[in-house]
Amino acid sequence: MKIDDLLLLAQVHKAGSLSAASRLLDCPKATLSRRLTALETSVGARLFVPGASRLTLTELGEQLAERAARHDEDIAETRQWLASREATPQGRLRVSVPAEFAMLVLAESFSRFVRRYPKVELEIDTSPRRVDLFNEPYDVAVRMGPVDEPELIARQYMLLERGLYASPVYLQARPAPQTPADLAEHDFVVLSQARDASKRRLQNGALTAEIDLRGPLEANSIGVVLSLTRAGGGIGSFPFGMVASDVEAGMLVPVLPGWSYEPLPVYLLTASRRLMPAKTRAFIDHLFETVPEWARTALLSLPAKSAAPPRRAP
Repeated sequence: MKIDDLLLLAQVHKAGSLSAASRLLDCPKATLSRRLTALETSVGARLFVPGASRLTLTELGEQLAERAARHDEDIAETRQWLASREATPQGRLRVSVPAEFAMLVLAESFSRFVRRYPKVELEIDTSPRRVDLFNEPYDVAVRMGPVDEPELIARQYMLLERGLYASPVYLQARPAPQTPADLAEHDFVVLSQARDASKRRLQNGALTAEIDLRGPLEANSIGVVLSLTRAGGGIGSFPFGMVASDVEAGMLVPVLPGWSYEPLPVYLLTASRRLMPAKTRAFIDHLFETVPEWARTALLSLPAKSAAPPRRAP
């Protein structure tokens, strides 16, 4: 017995005649008749009263049609439910994102997203490891720095301008550096992950300069590095977006504002573009729509790369 033929029985019964069912289902009457005959054969009993002037079901046919109709309604409801899920973002959305970037850059955007889409439950995972988008239940990963996983779909979200900053308290005790060479006389608050690359290259147009990141304070969290820098512990290095509010409030001051590191790319990663749920598409679109103004300005103001090799600062 074929389930499709059972559902067909319910639809023919509802239509009242083979002709009406043929028009409703856009299926030839001969095909309908053949499939219903095959259903009778598989059931092993008559479902239609033979010789009746109009379509008339036997008692068994009526009972079978009523049962099949309930399943037909369930299937129709399921189709509507699927269509609704596709049209309306809803359900749990799991996002992997670096903790400090979530707190200092994306917190407002995340809050606006759940207000905009109240049927979505946004779960933010800030564990430092790289999640596996193919084998773990994550929808989107926010990744800072180059992406070396070609099987993932990566969309560049931001370019972060990175510079040097210090608190007014620190700069009151030390004369503010005027050139990269002056940084040798200053203390840095060092991010532990940068220890192996203690020499960092700054650039100012076509000029470059390498500096030593040395100081008595070190932490493995950029959030802690930021707090120590605010407290006057030394000069810290941050993407501008993470300290924009501190600069505006006067808690931090740019050091050598003409100099910066190479911009740091931020990517949004997904496992695939195909069959992407509405909640994921809405989330990615929302992030691009709510990019902070400082990030838009930074992206537009980046100088074009020159073919000429950079020169070192004198």
